[in-house]
Amino acid sequence: MELTKLKIILISLLIIFSQSVFATVPERALRGISAADARHNLIVTAESFLGTPYRYAGIDRGGLDCSGLVFLSFWESFNVEVPRTAEGIYRWAETIDREELQPGDLVFFVTVGTAVSHVGIYVGNGRFIHSASEGPNTGVIYSRLDESYWRRTYRGAGRALPRDTAGAVALLPRQRNWSDPGFFLGFAGAWTWGGFFEGAPSSFRGISGMATAGYKWLRYSAGFEVRQEWDRALGVYRVPVSISFGTDTSRIFGGPAYTFGEPTLSLADSDRRYLRAILWEAGTSLALPPVRIGPGALSLYGELAYRHFRPIEGDFHWRPDLTANLRLSTGIRYLWKVQNFL
Repeated sequence: MELTKLKIILISLLIIFSQSVFATVPERALRGISAADARHNLIVTAESFLGTPYRYAGIDRGGLDCSGLVFLSFWESFNVEVPRTAEGIYRWAETIDREELQPGDLVFFVTVGTAVSHVGIYVGNGRFIHSASEGPNTGVIYSRLDESYWRRTYRGAGRALPRDTAGAVALLPRQRNWSDPGFFLGFAGAWTWGGFFEGAPSSFRGISGMATAGYKWLRYSAGFEVRQEWDRALGVYRVPVSISFGTDTSRIFGGPAYTFGEPTLSLADSDRRYLRAILWEAGTSLALPPVRIGPGALSLYGELAYRHFRPIEGDFHWRPDLTANLRLSTGIRYLWKVQNFL
């Protein structure tokens, strides 16, 4: 009987010891980097997945669930496998009080049933990154612990990396990511088309460049755009200035356009001249899903715009005047985040 009790005590102590030893990533897996750097690396890796859609049991950049995000972040950061479920990660990590949370620790929630069903990575200042399956925004996003839903479902916190005793991780600069809300800058270059009707020498219409600045929310963004366009068909240089609104893949824009030169379309039997007054331009832009590069996003895009060139003489003739007024551009653009001043 006494021997059995002794075995139970020894087994219990062994379990407690093993949990304390293996609850964090082994030091050898950190490749000699400090605790602060390890935590920083984990957060930067997790942030690289921002905008990735939610997919149940997903474990790659095509789609992630909450534990998949944690699993892949640890794997890419340290080549370490963590448990594959939120409940498994909760039992694996070292339990800590909420007041002990440091960037790089884990936060757990009970969203359904009674067991832990959701996990995220704490990034500091009350925020965590996670893959959400429901709500106004899904996929890999930021949320706050003090939001009513997460405050209500919060279960606890866990530590999987060595404690940062110096507190340096909070001082490390965090790379701005395109999926973060905040101000952005950008530029683009495009090839302009437009010889589809009458009067243009070929389908090549000219070239254009664009500079933009604006603000991005989680899904939508608004921007101020200045273009520079050489219009070969009309023999003019144009500077459209527009306001745009939309998403990463579809936008609308409009505003005044300043024209330098005498807009003239050469027809087979005569030249058709247009007024050079300050005009307006409006259109729509469609883009392929952006590829995240550093703090920004690179994408291929196309624009279809209409500008109101009025003929000096005669009524509207649809073939030459549509050639003069329609603009189709295809190009590449890069938008990147700058410091959020709000």
